[in-house]
Amino acid sequence: MFNPFWSSLQCSAHVHFDMSGTFSDHSPALVCLDQRVPGHCNFKFFNMWASHDQFMEIVSRNWSIFFYDTPMYTLCRKLKSLNGPLKELNKLHFSHISEHVSRLETELDLYQIALHHDRDNSLLLEQDKLLRLKLLRLKSVENMFFNQKAKCNFSQ
Repeated sequence: MFNPFWSSLQCSAHVHFDMSGTFSDHSPALVCLDQRVPGHCNFKFFNMWASHDQFMEIVSRNWSIFFYDTPMYTLCRKLKSLNGPLKELNKLHFSHISEHVSRLETELDLYQIALHHDRDNSLLLEQDKLLRLKLLRLKSVENMFFNQKAKCNFSQ
């Protein structure tokens, strides 16, 4: 019942099967298509954000905004006020995380080749050390991302 045309509609669908008839084992089915609102998606918190240096500052700054209403409304408004800043944090520091890891691995390889030819160069040695630490942190963040996406924990 699903084909590429339905997929291109970007609609969610659900099917309701009625009771089968007395003399048949077939059930009539009613297919309903719900139009998706383009650009609207649910907010999802990623645990990797909490590892960023500015995370607590962003949360406390937006959490301190005062809303006067019921406690539930206040909670909802505070969570909504965090939506934009956390998405911006993700966009600036965590988007395309695997590409960042790959680029950093390539950069580290180049520094290690240069260091292999000039072992006494303290600048190359220091840069190599910094890139290793940065790569270790970035791989940890990437692992957190994929663990959450897969809803399981992969140990290294």
